[in-house]
Amino acid sequence: MTKASVYRVKEGLSSTTDQEYQFPVNYSYDYLNGCTSYLMLPSLNLNDHLQSKRFLRMGTLDNRDIINRSDHAIDIHPIRAGLPWTSGIQTCRQNKYWRLTIDTTRFFLEHFVADESAQQIFKSGLSISQIARKELLENLDEGWVKYPVYLFPESDRERTRLLAAINVFIFVFDEFWEMHDIDSFTSVHAEFVSRMTSGITSSDEPKSTLQSLIDQAILDIRKTDFVSGNTAGQEMIDMMVRFFSRPPPPTEYKDMEEFLLYRHEDAAVPYVLSCTKFALNSSVDIDSPRLARYIRLLKDQVSVANDLGSWEKEKQAYLLGKTLYLINAVDVIKDLFKLQTDQAAVAMTQAFQLQIETEIDIELERLIAEDALTSEEWRFIDATLHVMSGSVFAAIIMSRYGGERCRLT
Repeated sequence: MTKASVYRVKEGLSSTTDQEYQFPVNYSYDYLNGCTSYLMLPSLNLNDHLQSKRFLRMGTLDNRDIINRSDHAIDIHPIRAGLPWTSGIQTCRQNKYWRLTIDTTRFFLEHFVADESAQQIFKSGLSISQIARKELLENLDEGWVKYPVYLFPESDRERTRLLAAINVFIFVFDEFWEMHDIDSFTSVHAEFVSRMTSGITSSDEPKSTLQSLIDQAILDIRKTDFVSGNTAGQEMIDMMVRFFSRPPPPTEYKDMEEFLLYRHEDAAVPYVLSCTKFALNSSVDIDSPRLARYIRLLKDQVSVANDLGSWEKEKQAYLLGKTLYLINAVDVIKDLFKLQTDQAAVAMTQAFQLQIETEIDIELERLIAEDALTSEEWRFIDATLHVMSGSVFAAIIMSRYGGERCRLT
């Protein structure tokens, strides 16, 4: 595949009228590196359904009314833009308020740099402050700041701001968990994570500007629940705290099922689903038995697709001793099948991802035929399909995984 240029990507990624809202794409990472040339992307019915907005017509009284997607996002088309696409789900959405996401991320990182407590909690010779400063200095716009823009595109300005804030918490604090330094993470929990739980009393008055900002962000999230009458915000907070409380991985996995069940938590997929619900201002029951099969497949797809994108970076970090664990489907498949090369393991993992997407398509056709879901459940399905494609898109166009060698000209 000929490498796309910045100009070609911009012109092909969205419609002419939507280009003014485009988050500029400056990187293109072909993380499969040609090792799956014998695999074809599956032809999925869900792509036609997404294009025709069929899911948004389902569950209504007469099956004709359309619940439109929000005006806070635009459609983007990675294949048309010439990017190295690795999913059978062919379209994505992008939030319009990406500048707000960057500004909010920068604002919180600057306060992490200045915070006295953050300067005193260390991991591998780096304090939280230093980690935050490093993020500010290293191409912030091209890193993990992109995740909420592409995974939760339907959110309005205020919810976008709040999603950007907790995205900072997730990435900064998870840096400490990944080394599983008990003493350091206990300090992180005492100083910061504990402020995100319910039941803060007057004795928990903030000791710093950063703690005040964290308290205010959590309060603002809870206020959205008060206004909307649902619990999406509180569920998102709960899933974030749960992510910080996950156990370390087992020393080995007896099969892929055991790995995936752990990886769902380690990849923060329950948190991602709660963020999707929050972005939609939805009252959907994510744990509904009617959605169980679809949600399970979604968790598998997000976990496996993320592992493919991050494989090279994670393996290098593990070999250099920057992380204690290599928690990645490519590594597990290589071990389970006793494969000789990483390239073979990447190819088999990609085939596994495409098989999962095929099963998602089959499950959606079953749900359409059954016609037992509510319009709110179908709206959630429509949004989570864009979570899956958005996660793939972010891995391809961030500098996080491919680095400077993947910068477009």
